[in-house]
Amino acid sequence: MKYDTNNPVAIKSQQWILEALLELMHVKEFKKITIKEITQKADVNRSTFYRNFDTREDVLNQYIEDLALIYVEQLQKIEDISMRKVADVFFGLCIDHLDFFITLKKNDLSNFVLQGFNTQLPFVQEILSSKWPYKIDDEYLEFALAFNAGGMWNMFNQWIEGDMTQTYTDLVEAFKEISKFNISERSIK
Repeated sequence: MKYDTNNPVAIKSQQWILEALLELMHVKEFKKITIKEITQKADVNRSTFYRNFDTREDVLNQYIEDLALIYVEQLQKIEDISMRKVADVFFGLCIDHLDFFITLKKNDLSNFVLQGFNTQLPFVQEILSSKWPYKIDDEYLEFALAFNAGGMWNMFNQWIEGDMTQTYTDLVEAFKEISKFNISERSIK
């Protein structure tokens, strides 16, 4: 659980804890990292950790939720929404935080990302429902958002596994093409 505050000292402590955990994850498996190691690396005491988080997983979840909120904020700024623009925002955010996502992948923690982004799907739904030129029936919208979020996340993971040989533009264009395929009448039959 995140210690939600506007206190600059608490926010800075949360940042130090996150940075310490990520540094440790570069040299040690996540499941073997202790709270004691995190607090020593962050140069904070254990009570500071527990005032801000309950577990190591909470540290990662907070950061992922923060990234998901950035994603939602960026989607809100788009006037003429399209699948290409949605993919552009998503992949751009992922590439901006590439080291974090690679570190999670190396520690078999990629599922945290999808779970964190899924918490923001209701907000994405709200944004897209007013901007999207094509209306999906309300009963299916939740599934459509989950499908697209999972698809984009799996594409990004595949890109990492393939040593990131394709360009960012290739990722966006691939998602755009897949979206066209998914909406074609021939593919529905």
